[in-house]
Amino acid sequence: MRIHILFLTVICFLLGTVLSGCHTSHLAVAHKTSRQPKFIDDVYINGHNKSNATVNAIDATKPKPKTKAQEQPAIVQKEETDQSDITVPMEKCAIEPAFKKESFTPKQDKEVKKKYADMLGIKPKEITNSTLYEFINEWYGANYHLGGCSRSGIDCSGFAQKLYGEVYGVDLLRTAMEQFKNCKRIKHSKDAEEGDLVFFHIHSRHITHVGIYLANDYFVHASTSGGVMISNLNEDYWHKYFAGAGRIPKGG
Repeated sequence: MRIHILFLTVICFLLGTVLSGCHTSHLAVAHKTSRQPKFIDDVYINGHNKSNATVNAIDATKPKPKTKAQEQPAIVQKEETDQSDITVPMEKCAIEPAFKKESFTPKQDKEVKKKYADMLGIKPKEITNSTLYEFINEWYGANYHLGGCSRSGIDCSGFAQKLYGEVYGVDLLRTAMEQFKNCKRIKHSKDAEEGDLVFFHIHSRHITHVGIYLANDYFVHASTSGGVMISNLNEDYWHKYFAGAGRIPKGG
């Protein structure tokens, strides 16, 4: 009798387990079914929209096409010379007033404007000072030489002095520090205008380098790395050491 009771107990236990398992499986299916719409909404629809939003955000921040100046091979930037601690003679640059009177043919003028407008990422019609860009074109690529003032070698402040003298009829002082001290300060590059001086302090509290602002954050200068060239204030090197801009009244 005891054996029969024990046997019936085991049978009941097994039947209860099976029925309980079936009930649990049914609940699991019901749970998954009830969650499915939310799952599709969260993962597919919202996820798809997020994906599109990401793509749109990437498209919106996609960098603008590079200008010709940016497409040129990168120059490994050397440290610019600190003119506040130099011992070489700083030759005063000879000014050639005849340069301003030189006449350029319409074809030459158009070619120069097109060339530098492409480099600066602007339209040729935005270049109105032909003399400035003809001067830059004459000097572009000239070697760097500390204390020099000729096409065989010129330094940054000498280039600024010569440009100001021949393009604007202004007699600048010879060093970058002197030029900085004798101009109206402009703190932010966004306020700089064509012809303003841009200054840098490289590993120094003193002004060590100077260039001439053109447009669209580009400036022309005589660099130790590449001679007379055009660079951009947003380049890491120049952005890091930018000290501000300066304005000097120009005569022409």
